[in-house]
Amino acid sequence: MVRGKTQMKRIENDTSRQVTFSKRRNGLLKKAFELSVLCDAEVALMIFSSRGKLFEFSSRSMLKTIERYERNSKHGLNGNSTVQ
Repeated sequence: MVRGKTQMKRIENDTSRQVTFSKRRNGLLKKAFELSVLCDAEVALMIFSSRGKLFEFSSRSMLKTIERYERNSKHGLNGNSTVQ
């Protein structure tokens, strides 16, 4: 049995929207962790809820990962480039 596609539109019901946010947030955090472990990748993920609450995952230091991103993004590198 195949699920139908989920329409990408805002969930109007507050409770349903919060439940969906929580489930999808947890799924993203789990995927970020798995990617970092399985592929030895440096991964940083920040999620802000609609109320402004921060949820984050970093396989290493979040600050060092952000600094690394800033150093490399200033050089106009795209997602296909190798960075250090």
